[in-house]
Amino acid sequence: MEPSRWERAKYGAAMGGAVGLCIGLVFGGLSAMRNGPGRNGYVNNLAQTMMSSTAMFAFFMAIGSVIRTEESLAIDYAELDQNKGRKNIWGGAMRFKTPPVVILQQQKEQQQQQEN
Repeated sequence: MEPSRWERAKYGAAMGGAVGLCIGLVFGGLSAMRNGPGRNGYVNNLAQTMMSSTAMFAFFMAIGSVIRTEESLAIDYAELDQNKGRKNIWGGAMRFKTPPVVILQQQKEQQQQQEN
C-alpha cells in the first residue's frame, strides 16, 4: 500500500530537515570563521543558522514530496490517446499522443506474447 500524502509530507520534511541541518552547519561554520562570532557568540550564531536552514529545507521538501505523489503522476495514456490527437475548438490539441516509452512497452509486450 502506498504511503498517504501526510506520511509523504513527514518523510519529505525529515529528509529536508537532515539536509538543512548539514547545510546550516557548513554555511554557519564558514560564516562564523569568516565574520567572527557576532554579538551572540559562536554557538548561538551557528545554532540560529542551522535552525533556519533546517526549517526552510524541511518546509520546501515537505511541499515538494506532497506535490510529487504517484497519484498525481499517474496518467492513463489510453484515455489520453482516445481522441487520436484531434484539435479542440480553440485550436489546441485535445489529448496527447501516446508517448514513445509507452509504445516501446506495448511492442515489447506484443513480442513476449508472440514468443509464448
